Amino acid sequence: MTTKIFIGIPSYNRARILRFSLNSFMRSKLINGFILVIDASQNSEKDLYAKVIKELIDHGFEVIYDINIGRRGSAKARNSVLNIAENNLNARDILLIYEDDHVYAGDMSIIPAIHWLRDSQIGIIGGKVINLWKRSIDPDFAININNLADALTRISGFIFLDIKHGPRFVDYTTHLMATKVEVLNKRVRYDENYAGIGYREESDFQRQVKELGYKMIFEPRFYAYHLAIESGGDRYSDLEDRMFWKWRNHTYFMKKWRYPIYKQIFGYAILSIYAILSGPLAVKGITKASKVMT
Repeated sequence: MTTKIFIGIPSYNRARILRFSLNSFMRSKLINGFILVIDASQNSEKDLYAKVIKELIDHGFEVIYDINIGRRGSAKARNSVLNIAENNLNARDILLIYEDDHVYAGDMSIIPAIHWLRDSQIGIIGGKVINLWKRSIDPDFAININNLADALTRISGFIFLDIKHGPRFVDYTTHLMATKVEVLNKRVRYDENYAGIGYREESDFQRQVKELGYKMIFEPRFYAYHLAIESGGDRYSDLEDRMFWKWRNHTYFMKKWRYPIYKQIFGYAILSIYAILSGPLAVKGITKASKVMT
């Protein structure tokens, strides 16, 4: 039985951006199809998405999709992608989880991930996301110094990423992921309690996979370009709102996975320092969140 490779993408109110992203896959000889879970605020946007889907089908790809008027939220949309994959694909098939503003870097960019997933012990391959321009709003917590990010993550309980060095075994990785449908068959899903911008939802998903006994690898030769769009989408919000959800969701993450108190203190200290460095709106966000969580 041939292994199929599908791309899973959730999208909200970004039909034009998604079209640009999907055009980057058109020359692929490895991708078999797409799972698209789409939310639109109005029918005109929904119609644009329908045209994008038709272009994919006309090009010969298999497309499984769910279009909804409304906004189901990041974690729920991603779970819809996973549910569709489990219900329509075979256990040995591969799902690559992309964002709607990711640009495919060509078939060579996914071959390392496919190679690693042949190992029955590997559950997730995390990839390198290359921003095409510098983000001005709330950049990721990345420390690209060999061994430092992983060590700090283990010591502090806060999650730092090294998106340069590898391949290496990791406890957490990026939101660009490759996994086997076999893993999804074990009911690993995004926890929908991670609301707002979905902060920590990928970390929680990855933790679940690790708890099942699978290993996770960060593989920098598996990569995608990132348009880093700072408007629209399931996860967009202003700085104040983003810091609110960072504090709220990280608190939930620490309590769910029973972090010791010293690691909880580390987590709060890191977010507080980050907010102070980011300015008054960020401080306002975590102040609001800390009051709500009290």
